[in-house]
Amino acid sequence: MKKITTAAALCLGMMLVAVPAAAQARGRCVNVSGKGTWTVIPPSTAPASDPVGRVLGPTTGGLKAAVTAYLTSLAPQPDGSLKATSVETWAVKANDLLVFAGDAVFTPIAGRPVGTVSDALTLTVIGGTGAFAGATGKLNVTGTGYDIFGPNAGPGKSYFDIRYQGEICTAF
Repeated sequence: MKKITTAAALCLGMMLVAVPAAAQARGRCVNVSGKGTWTVIPPSTAPASDPVGRVLGPTTGGLKAAVTAYLTSLAPQPDGSLKATSVETWAVKANDLLVFAGDAVFTPIAGRPVGTVSDALTLTVIGGTGAFAGATGKLNVTGTGYDIFGPNAGPGKSYFDIRYQGEICTAF
């Protein structure tokens, strides 16, 4: 009987150690939301060329950041929308970066000026530094793009007014 009691106590002790370790391995997850305004800026030059486009701007809310993003693909769809992929870097604090892969659909809004689009974007964490090293998570971004194409489009004239919400999990 003593062996069974000792074995049970040992198992219980191991479980008490394992539960906090498992919780620590999962890290801390936080729901975040906020908004931002991202302006189309001129493309950069080689070697970090982004000929399909780049945006730059701030976000507020749960992730106060300076954001830059560039398109990695842009393809017209049969319904008149544009499907795009992107890479986005959010600088939350010095040395605290979140890097996302983006998958977006830009849909022209009927009855609005040429170049006005709805923006539906999913951002998936693909990297991070500092407080976001090893981070995971996903953000859903929705908003409106103004003068994205058409006669008034161009760097410094085209911009997105967005809202984001999602979950970011850190390793520690």
